[in-house]
Amino acid sequence: MMQPSAMNKPSVSRRSVLGASLVTMAAAVPVAASSSPTGGQDAALLDVLARYWQAERAILAMEAGTEPPVTAPEYLAWEARFDALIADREQAISQMADIRAMTAEGRRSKAQIVERCLPPRLHFPDAGLDDPEIRLALSLARDVAGGAA
Repeated sequence: MMQPSAMNKPSVSRRSVLGASLVTMAAAVPVAASSSPTGGQDAALLDVLARYWQAERAILAMEAGTEPPVTAPEYLAWEARFDALIADREQAISQMADIRAMTAEGRRSKAQIVERCLPPRLHFPDAGLDDPEIRLALSLARDVAGGAA
């Protein structure tokens, strides 16, 4: 939530530019429709995907907004909400890993998650993720999802 004083500032901060970028990204986040005709075989997967995208959109919205100062009374509640959303997103990813996609829509939806989540993790040198197998998995995800991340 933007604070009134923040909305009246004439200068454009780097955080504002990032925030606008994140809002644009959130608008581009797909909405998984578990009520689709193919949802019968992948209904459980599509429900988990919907929970993932709901958490992802809420995280992006919070990141795009103004974070309260650490000393503000509302900061602890803001941080708890943010942490809960991160946990919800991680739980959905974990659950997706245990559900087999039975349809092309289910496979494409899972591939979109891999395509979205994996590239940033390749930039952490201590994670040991930047290897040919991970790059192959990401390439396959791009192929199936039809993206270009």
